[in-house]
Order: sequence, then structure tokens, then C-alpha cells
Amino acid sequence: MKKTAVLIYDSYCNFEICVALEGLALGNKEVVIFSKTKNLVISEEGLNVMPDKSIDEVNIDEFDSLLLPGALDIRSAIEDEKVLEFIKKFQGKTIGAISIAPILLVKVGLLSGKLFMAGVNAIDLFEEGFTKKDLVGMIGWDDCLKNPIDAGFIVTDQIITSLAFNFVKFGIQFCKMVGLNISPKTFGI
Repeated sequence: MKKTAVLIYDSYCNFEICVALEGLALGNKEVVIFSKTKNLVISEEGLNVMPDKSIDEVNIDEFDSLLLPGALDIRSAIEDEKVLEFIKKFQGKTIGAISIAPILLVKVGLLSGKLFMAGVNAIDLFEEGFTKKDLVGMIGWDDCLKNPIDAGFIVTDQIITSLAFNFVKFGIQFCKMVGLNISPKTFGI
């Protein structure tokens, strides 16, 4: 069975991917934690996490999927060409991106102009240089609060996106997308 890569960065949000990680563990799917370097990464919640590998050490043929958590501040990842190149290597594979992380996929062209959810409002991204064309399919934070999507996620191609408050539904669906049948009852739904 191929592995799932998880990319973490400073202030990443651990709770947003905890259901996905537990589902992967229940399905005996190996997970490899990547970061730009092998240095300690501190999550939004204050967890100290030592990555298994740096992004330079990826052998893409070992992986069928990538999991991208949100972050309190994802700017350093969005502005880092090495991080973006790492993400691009997963094109055509299953990718899960939650909260602000789908913006990384817009930045590398995997979601530009396509339907997706993101835990940010488009107006805030225009200030960062994203265009209306990039974000035409984006359903942002305020949109999701006003008109919630019942499923709790959007799947476009092989990419699942969601918001932080839908992390349980997101995690279960990500596991399904990588071939694991995890019962929603496992997580109280």
C-alpha cells in the first residue's frame, strides 16, 4: 500500500487533520510527516512535532496522497518556492487541504479557477495578489457560514477541500478517497 504524505509548517493546525490521521492509522496506512527541514515544527496548539523527512527527501513514487493542514499563518509556506514545488509533485494524486491550505493549491495552479472551499474570504486574498480568475470557484469562510454545504467538503478532481469546523467530515472523506472505509460512527456522526 502506498503512503500518505503530510506537510506541516509553523503554526499548522493539528486538530484539522486529526480525524484524517486517526482514520489512516485505523486503516494501517503509513503516514510520513514532511516539513521544509527536519527541524522541530510547533503547531498552532503548541505541539512540538519532529518531521520524519524534509521536503527534499520525498520519493514521490512511494505516495498516493498528500494531506495539507491549515495554519494560523501560512504566508511563509505560500511564499516558499521549495514548498510549492513539493506540493506540485502530488498533482494527479489524492490531496486533502483544509482551512487556508487550499490556497497553496491555488498558488501552484491545481485549484486555480476550480470549485473549492477555503477558510478565508476572497477579498483578503486579492490583497495578497490572487486574482478573481484564480478564485472564481472559491467558496470562502463567510460564504460557508451563510450557506453551509451539507456534505462539509468539496471534491474537485482528486482534491478534497473543507473548512476547520468540518474537520470530521473532511477526515472521513479523505480516508475514503485513499481507499479506506472508516465508519462515520467511529467519530460520532
